[in-house]
Amino acid sequence: CGKQATAFPCTMARGASFDPELERAVGAAMGREFRAAGINYAAAVCVNNLHHPGWGRAQETYGEDPHHLAEMGLALTQGIQAHGVMACVKHFALNSIECSRFYVDVQIDERTLREIYLPPFRRIVQDGDVASVMSAYNQVRGAYCGHSRHLLRTILRQEWKFRGFVTSDWVHGIRSGRKALRAGMDVEMPFAHRYGKPLRRSLKNGAAKSKHVERSVLRVLTTR
Repeated sequence: CGKQATAFPCTMARGASFDPELERAVGAAMGREFRAAGINYAAAVCVNNLHHPGWGRAQETYGEDPHHLAEMGLALTQGIQAHGVMACVKHFALNSIECSRFYVDVQIDERTLREIYLPPFRRIVQDGDVASVMSAYNQVRGAYCGHSRHLLRTILRQEWKFRGFVTSDWVHGIRSGRKALRAGMDVEMPFAHRYGKPLRRSLKNGAAKSKHVERSVLRVLTTR
């Protein structure tokens, strides 16, 4: 942004402190600096489980234990949002590999999903009242995360009562504007690609519904 800011240790290094209160203080400092720079949104809270050493986001998460991820991610979220900045927890879900992330289809049973991979997200949504959730690039059981009704509707909104808005991971986060909108994807990042002309055509021919657009707009405006 062309402005000076504090360079904190990377998330993995902060995770090695095992100190949620220190992480909450880091989040608060980030929140103050965001506001000073005129920023109101921070896509900073990464709580994916680190199982693959070649994962490109290894330095951006805290480790591989669900409880540790949940407590540290919650602390960062609370610190950031205490200063009027919307935090975003990511990448929902099962984003733990690099080279195949755009096409891999993760086959996982429901118990493993809920006991190992989802607890950090649940904690931050339910106890941190996080403003935003970012979906993942990968597929889960044949559906891209940005198209997954099971993840975005059944679990996130119905079970966890999430009240904020959902964004896609950047550029290739969704492959069909119609499917993503219907599943509950509110914002395509960083620009309207699938949510541009293709979605307008789907709305015009009736394949997509304007009420779903209005629902997403309302979520974003309400959260802001």
